[in-house]
Amino acid sequence: MLVLAWILSVWMAISAWKTGVFRSADPPPRHARHALVLDGQGPTGCRAWEGLRLLREKRTDTLVLSGTEVGGGVFYSMVWSRMLPLDSVERTRTLEMRSGSTSTQDEARLADSLFHALGDDTVMVVTSAYHAWRTASVFRRVARSGCVFVVVPAPDPDWDKGWRDREGRKMLVMEWTKRFYWLVWENWRPVHGPLPWVVFGRGADLGRLPDPAWIR
Repeated sequence: MLVLAWILSVWMAISAWKTGVFRSADPPPRHARHALVLDGQGPTGCRAWEGLRLLREKRTDTLVLSGTEVGGGVFYSMVWSRMLPLDSVERTRTLEMRSGSTSTQDEARLADSLFHALGDDTVMVVTSAYHAWRTASVFRRVARSGCVFVVVPAPDPDWDKGWRDREGRKMLVMEWTKRFYWLVWENWRPVHGPLPWVVFGRGADLGRLPDPAWIR
C-alpha cells in the first residue's frame, strides 16, 4: 500500500511539473500580428470582448474568432462577430476561424499549423481567466512549430460568482474535473491524428447566418 501511494505521489509530482503547475504565466506581448479568441464562450461573450479590446488598443492587427458549429451551419464565431460593435475598419481586421475542433487541444493543433504557415512567431490567445492555465499548458504540449502562444485571460462574471451561484458551481466542477483529467492522463497521451477541418469567414461573410434549410 505504501509503495502504491509512493508511486502515485511521484506520478502526480511529475505530471504537475510536466504540465506547468508551478510555472508562472508568460506576460503578454505589447503587440502581435494575430490574437486568437478561443471557442467556448459563455453567455457574456467575455472572450470576444477582450479580443476586441486588444484590437482597439492596437495590440493586435487581426482578431481571429474561433468557432465550432452550434448546428444547421451556424457557428459560435458568427454569433459573436455579429454581437461585437465592430466599425468598418475593425470588420476588415476581424475574421472567423470556423472549424471541426472538439477540444482546446484541437484548437491548439490547428492554430499551431495555421499561424506557423503565416510566418508568425508569437500569437496572443484569448480565453476565460479560469481556463488560462489549462490553455497555456495545452498549447505548450501541442505546439510543435516554434510559434509562441501567450495566453491573455478574460474575466468571466459567471466564474467569479463561485459557489454562490448555480452556474458558477457548474463551471467550477467542470473546469477542475478537466484540469485533473489533463494533469493525470491526457497530457501523457501522444498527439496524433488529422487536423480538424477549417474554413474562414471574413468581409461580407463575417457573421452572416446561413439561409434556412427549409421553407415552411
